[in-house]
Amino acid sequence: MKFKNLLIKCLDLLTFISFVILISIVLIQILGRTPLLPRAFHWTEELTRMIFIFLVSITSITAVLNNEFVSVDLITSRFTGQTKIIIDMVTHFVLGAFLLYLTPAANKFMMLGARQLSPGLRISRQYVYGFMLLCILGMGLAQVYMGIKKIIELKTNRKETE
Repeated sequence: MKFKNLLIKCLDLLTFISFVILISIVLIQILGRTPLLPRAFHWTEELTRMIFIFLVSITSITAVLNNEFVSVDLITSRFTGQTKIIIDMVTHFVLGAFLLYLTPAANKFMMLGARQLSPGLRISRQYVYGFMLLCILGMGLAQVYMGIKKIIELKTNRKETE
């Protein structure tokens, strides 16, 4: 539990810092189109896009850990108690397995970026595509973690009913 809380705090801090950087760059972009700055900066749009992709990557992991993803619970809302816990547990493990299965493909996608440079910033696209690997791997591990938490919850509930 302490590890989860520490991880969430670190991800939240990264999110906050990224938002501040994103807002600052957008402000530079806006000011560059006014007489306040001598010229517009061509790299600002590209960098904001990269930061936005990074934000989606890290906040998706936080969403899994906080169980805040939107879910269709039309069927699962009809269940209660241990049955609901079991359904949630299976869902977490299936999603985790699927995401971890996609990890090699995400790694291959990231490696394709090593042959490309971003037009404005002239940095390897491998780093930007690496955010997708971070997202898929992080969400997969978070789903497995949440599935393990459901197993513990199930065992705790069984001990209480005995």
